[in-house]
Amino acid sequence: MNEIRSLQGEEMLDALYNLNMYAFHASPPFPDKEEWADIVRQRRGVTYHALFEDGTAAAGAASTAMTQNVRGKLYPASAVWGVATRPAARRNGYCTQTMASLLRAESAAGKVFSALYPFRESFYQRQGYVTFPLPAIARLSPLSLAPLVGRNTGGEVDLKMSGEAFEGYREFLARMRRGMHGMGFFDVGDKHVADRNRLWMAFARFDGEVEGMMVYTLQGEEVSKFNLCAYRFYYTTSRGRYLLLDWIARHTDQADRVEIWLSPMEHPETWLEDIQVRVESQVRAPMGRVLNVAGTGGMDAEAGSFRAHITDRLCPFNEGDWLFKSVDGRLQVTKTDGADCEFSIQGLAALMFGTHDPADFAWRGWGNPPQEVQDVMRGMFPPKLPFLHENF
Repeated sequence: MNEIRSLQGEEMLDALYNLNMYAFHASPPFPDKEEWADIVRQRRGVTYHALFEDGTAAAGAASTAMTQNVRGKLYPASAVWGVATRPAARRNGYCTQTMASLLRAESAAGKVFSALYPFRESFYQRQGYVTFPLPAIARLSPLSLAPLVGRNTGGEVDLKMSGEAFEGYREFLARMRRGMHGMGFFDVGDKHVADRNRLWMAFARFDGEVEGMMVYTLQGEEVSKFNLCAYRFYYTTSRGRYLLLDWIARHTDQADRVEIWLSPMEHPETWLEDIQVRVESQVRAPMGRVLNVAGTGGMDAEAGSFRAHITDRLCPFNEGDWLFKSVDGRLQVTKTDGADCEFSIQGLAALMFGTHDPADFAWRGWGNPPQEVQDVMRGMFPPKLPFLHENF
């Protein structure tokens, strides 16, 4: 008899280690368990569900509490990770069953949205998730930024290692999240990871206020030929951006190449003339889903209303007839009787995250709203480019 239950403490660590090390790491051997466990023990806000077959953990799925901006409102969300099944148990639906158990618990705990990074998009699409735009990586030579060196920006760069700068980093992220659609990060950050001091954090300050922030490393085997990799590059003002670019330019004699990880909204080719930047997509796009339809009210919504019958095979508590109505520019969601159309939870996620046009639904198997309802949907939920930020 199989059973699915929530795990905590050492029982969680044992199941998580055995399943995830085999699924996500080159082996043998596995990484040192005690070193790994010391890190995981310090994480907060983690929920883990495992399916047991004959007393052995056969599949598992974890989530970490996150807060996410969706169209201007901050929602409690679930960052799903560690979804794995041992080889002998695969192709039995265990992963789907475990995911359903985890998401049911997360919804009951008040989570409204969920996000993850897929090992296969088609699998998670069937679980109700839709794909976000791919973030970008800009590759360039620091020499192309040389014209910025020496220009008076009126600010200064405050450079710290990650452990010392962690609280300031989190504060700046919270400011960015208030204005960035799709952005989410863990409610309790990995301070113990930051304390390992394996990252530089550069803050662009003007009159004491932070207007830009960059997280980076310098890696390589030969001095003067390092790679400066900026894993986070955020700013609230134009001068904040250019001060960070000036900082990169000051590494010309130290690094011969630069890579900057960017949101899909960025266009680094416009930053400077002759910049000769090559922009590539990152390898994995995140995905998002609506976890609790009833809780989605409050986001920005243009004028309009429609009724829809929502289907959700993984989370059937979301199914039924719902009224989506804009009231004073904010979405109001209530149960109703009757519907103008029917579509799946994927269609609702696509509308709210702004990733797909309603005309796409028929092609994706998410439903087929009539043209007049599609027009209302487009008006209420204009297209957007969600950017998750958190990587897990």
